[in-house]
Amino acid sequence: MEKSMLDLAYDYLDKNAKEPVSFADLWNYVKNTLNLTEEEADNKISSFYTNLTLDGRFVLLGDNLWDLRNRHTFEKVHIDMKDAYNEENDYQEELDDEDMDEDESLDDNSEHDDDSDEEDYNDSNQSESDMY
Repeated sequence: MEKSMLDLAYDYLDKNAKEPVSFADLWNYVKNTLNLTEEEADNKISSFYTNLTLDGRFVLLGDNLWDLRNRHTFEKVHIDMKDAYNEENDYQEELDDEDMDEDESLDDNSEHDDDSDEEDYNDSNQSESDMY
């Protein structure tokens, strides 16, 4: 029975790698073990990466280095979602501030545009009355 790409990656990290491994090295091992053609590899690399991130046996340590989660303490690999949400909120507040600045700029321009629209309206009405 042929092993899945994730099982091959697990075996490689478990038996061959004593240190974290780059995604490129991990992927090269998997595609070479499965004898994938370049076209097959191109079609499967994104799903392999996605599945690797979702599989609880693996952990991304930064700089695209991967290892087995069981080799690392909880504190080292745990992401506090409270911090992640706070960062997202900070980012959203920055976007909101930028939007407000842009809206104020548009408001300043729209006051001027209103005057020119009124002049255009008056000019068009005057032109019509001149026609009769």
